[in-house]
Amino acid sequence: MPRLASLVLALLVASSTIDAQSVTVETLVPAGSEIADALALGPDGALYGSRFGSFDPFVPGETVSRIALEDGTGTIYASGFSFPNGLAFGPDGSLFVVSYYDAAINAGRVSRVAPDGTVSVIADLPDGTTVSGAIYDAVDDELYITSYDNDWVKTLGLDGTFTDVIEGGDLDGPAGLAFDDQNRLHVANFNDGKIFRIEDGALVLVADVQQAIGFLAYGGGRFFATGINDHRIYAVTESGAVTAIAGQGKPGSADGDASLATFNAPNGIVATAAGDTLYVSDAGTRAIRRITIATSTSSQDAPSSRSSLLPVSPNPAVGNATARFVLEDAGEVEVAVFDTLGRRVRDLASGVWAVGTHAVALEAEGLPAGTYVVVLRAGGSVESQTWVRQ
Repeated sequence: MPRLASLVLALLVASSTIDAQSVTVETLVPAGSEIADALALGPDGALYGSRFGSFDPFVPGETVSRIALEDGTGTIYASGFSFPNGLAFGPDGSLFVVSYYDAAINAGRVSRVAPDGTVSVIADLPDGTTVSGAIYDAVDDELYITSYDNDWVKTLGLDGTFTDVIEGGDLDGPAGLAFDDQNRLHVANFNDGKIFRIEDGALVLVADVQQAIGFLAYGGGRFFATGINDHRIYAVTESGAVTAIAGQGKPGSADGDASLATFNAPNGIVATAAGDTLYVSDAGTRAIRRITIATSTSSQDAPSSRSSLLPVSPNPAVGNATARFVLEDAGEVEVAVFDTLGRRVRDLASGVWAVGTHAVALEAEGLPAGTYVVVLRAGGSVESQTWVRQ
């Protein structure tokens, strides 16, 4: 049976387009914020970002900030880091922060910010080893980290144990990490702009952006990458097609559609599960930009829907919920739940279902509080509903 991920990809990528008229850029937080590097969407619906600092002059950044998406107001969420870079939320709401380099230990450090704000050290890297990116695998309950200078990807246990994933080879300054909606890990090289899928202990080339990549995100069947040196934002399909969707190839801070908007060293990036909204940190100005994407679907390719996904209830929910859908024709159905990073976290239904109204259980146990997307695929159409777990 085809995976839902492949079908979503076919709908969102093959039959939709991103053009200048469909992309709108606005400034969420003006220049001079406390964020210039990695971004993460928190389980509370806010945006979190790190401030790396500078090596010339040597001024380490120390903070991670929280941005309210409703109005762009920011507050310092945690401090005491040294060149904080990659960020990743764990299933209990803890935020993992990788400090690229701490002079006191001559190495990088990985810290955990508990939901109550308490900061603890998970592990210090070996002498002379730096650490760059981070992502949490909620499916397999593992934290992945990268080292830009040492060209590796590892997992890190909460007991401080490192496990090798892959090292050397075609890795060239790895920083960005992203899971696709089949929960396959991808890594982006900062230096040469190549994006790889890590598969059976090997690197499989997915795309070559041919520009330095700050960070990597995934949503709506696409990867998104920041061209930190050429001031552009790229969309990348899993088949390797690369498209510059915003930015003019020169630094600037203009808002507007893709034909007008400019960026200044775009670095951190995060996408909603649907891939219709991106958040980008401009390292050159420390502004936070929001990109809204309205995909256009050709009428000849768009399927006529004879199915519908009804509202999930209860919503929001403290415990379990119920997803309901209606079929006017019997046929193949897949219903799944995705988190805000686009990772599949629940399979609710699959196989051939009869005509009528159906209900499937959405078990909440093991899912951290946050926003999820319930997706129905039936009869050639894809529909979704947002569900909040409290």
